[in-house]
Amino acid sequence: MQLDDNLKQVLRELGRAINEAVSDSDRIQKAIAGVRSAGYDIVLKLDATIGLAPRESKPVRMTVQDRRFLDSLRIRVDDEILEDETDEERVTMTPQDIKFLRSLKISVDNMDE
Repeated sequence: MQLDDNLKQVLRELGRAINEAVSDSDRIQKAIAGVRSAGYDIVLKLDATIGLAPRESKPVRMTVQDRRFLDSLRIRVDDEILEDETDEERVTMTPQDIKFLRSLKISVDNMDE
């Protein structure tokens, strides 16, 4: 995939933000201090893999039970999608959403195929 300069800059900023979040974490700083107080030097190296895919939407049916299950996994469906829909109305899901749900052995009933 060819990345334009703007996207490259946004990804570099994401990397910096992740690094700052880890560096500024009190919990991580305390854990590192604990290792040092135990008499060890520590080097912390994290590797983040960022996957990109073009965003495409596919309408699929989502039932109330589907939403309850996603809620139990602390996966939230955007409020604006849920506001005016009835139990069987469609919501928009990306191919990544569908792939994730299938990885959890959740069948996605695609009405367009």
